[in-house]
Amino acid sequence: MIYAPRPLPRVSPVLRRHRLPTPYRVLLPLFTLLPIPIFVLAILLGRGFSPALLDPRFWLPCLIALIPAVYWWREGVDVLAGGIIRRMHVPRYYPYAALSDWRYASREGVLTVWDADGGKALECHGAHLTEFDQLVDTLRENIGTGG
Repeated sequence: MIYAPRPLPRVSPVLRRHRLPTPYRVLLPLFTLLPIPIFVLAILLGRGFSPALLDPRFWLPCLIALIPAVYWWREGVDVLAGGIIRRMHVPRYYPYAALSDWRYASREGVLTVWDADGGKALECHGAHLTEFDQLVDTLRENIGTGG
């Protein structure tokens, strides 16, 4: 069976975005994309303008480097009035009614949210998201006390 993600809602505005802390959110994509200008500069300094700059064998790996950079930039949780959008791996919308329980294991620092089917809707480390306490408060208000 092929996984078909649910479409993301377009009507409800995002109340809060919980993302990686700013240094990680900026530096991880930057270090992933940094080789591209270094390679271009090396080609320009070595030969001047060269047909190598137009070669798809040069640009295809550079474009592939965009995948993790975009992933790290968008990774996180969006809080909406009617649910959450998990932006990890494949973005997916979960209305609060479809979430059954949540638990924050403070010893490990891991937040786990389960959907009504018993599957994990979200699992993340609390230190890896901005304004994590507000996310926990939102879950407590809309789902109930965590187990």
